[in-house]
Amino acid sequence: MPARHENRSENRQRLMEIVEVVRRHEIIKGLTPEKLCAIIEELGPTFIKLGQILSMRSDILPKEYCEELKKLRSSVAPMPYEQVVSIVERSYGRPLGEVFSAFDEQALGSASIAQAHAAVLCSGESVVVKVQRDGIHDVMNRDILLLKRACKMLEYTPASGLVNFNQVLDEMWVVAQEEMNFLTEATNLERFRALNADAAFVTSPMLYREWTTTHVLVMERIDGVAIDDREALLAGGYDPAEIGAKLADNYVRQIMEDGFFHADPHPGNLRVRDGKIVWLDMGMMGTLTKADAELIKVCMKAIFSNDYVSFADAVLNICEHDPELDREAYYARMQAYLDKYRVLSMAQMSSTVDIFADLYRIARDFGIKVPKSFTMFWRSLSIMEGTVSDLSPKTDLAAIIGRHMAAQAMVKGVAGSITRKISHRRLVSGSALHYNGNDLEPDEEFEEGINEPEEWLDGDTEE
Repeated sequence: MPARHENRSENRQRLMEIVEVVRRHEIIKGLTPEKLCAIIEELGPTFIKLGQILSMRSDILPKEYCEELKKLRSSVAPMPYEQVVSIVERSYGRPLGEVFSAFDEQALGSASIAQAHAAVLCSGESVVVKVQRDGIHDVMNRDILLLKRACKMLEYTPASGLVNFNQVLDEMWVVAQEEMNFLTEATNLERFRALNADAAFVTSPMLYREWTTTHVLVMERIDGVAIDDREALLAGGYDPAEIGAKLADNYVRQIMEDGFFHADPHPGNLRVRDGKIVWLDMGMMGTLTKADAELIKVCMKAIFSNDYVSFADAVLNICEHDPELDREAYYARMQAYLDKYRVLSMAQMSSTVDIFADLYRIARDFGIKVPKSFTMFWRSLSIMEGTVSDLSPKTDLAAIIGRHMAAQAMVKGVAGSITRKISHRRLVSGSALHYNGNDLEPDEEFEEGINEPEEWLDGDTEE
């Protein structure tokens, strides 16, 4: 819970602004997804950030609201250069010129919490300096407290049954505080880079820990090509289909193998440079527990085995639920769910996003609490599916998930020979992207038939 802000006059004025915006949008007549986004956008940068965080809570907010909130992108007027210099010098306790030999006055980009500037360290490295907005912690603290007050009026409107806004605001404040601590993002950067060190086609910016503080983050500057700039990619000799396939491969590795994944994989956070896909902005990362990973695995397996009883029981074992749950109705819904997605091969599988969205609906209807980290995965997956589809429409995320599951099963199982383990390493590391001046031999196929479900349905026997 945020601390109270003492400036009563300022609070009163801001509260009146919030109430006026809510009143003007006639929330008493109902709250549609479009209306919610319009209110958030009008209230400014703090609320846009809160809306972006809320879009991840598909476990407590209907899908159509989450989908609309995902469209929010904050573009905020940058801080004056003099203010940026003041923040940096205050963080370092020394003049800016003692750390940077050059520092661009114009920001590369500006968002609700921070803005970024190109710079050159005195040691000669080209870097990007991310500077947190002065006082943003207090501003968000104030706005959340005031919004909690304003939300009391929702108790008497149709929106009251939509979601527990007080609970959501408390959870959003926790997430926002993590994003406002750049040392957390610094740790994320280092962890992600270490986990992907063996991936020939993936990288991320190098962190300059010595010059990183709670309010200033310094990392390697990444140029390259935006991943959605198709013309520039083709001009550089890149194959968008290869990029899409390898991007999906690495993303699924993050989910299935590392349990540590990028939670906002939209094109703005991805570039291509020197034969590698570069992941940017580690402010929002997801972590999957063993239980979360098992739920994903059980869901994918059940679609092929059509064993709805085992699937339904596994979900109950993993998730919190009411012991008095109506099991007969629950099993019937699970059987209908698997019948809907029953397929013969990975190539026939529907959208992975739809698969998990339907599972969420069942969980919500029966009061089953899906792990919170799993909801971040679901949102991330939906963004990734769109990013990959634009690059490579034929790339199938579901098939890649199955391939990784097969690789894990073979490495762990009785057939986990040296040959199998080499195949598994090839899957997760691969080779660099093909482009002008980097004519490599095509990647070897993983192994014939590995995309089919029978390869991994019963492959979890330990050695």
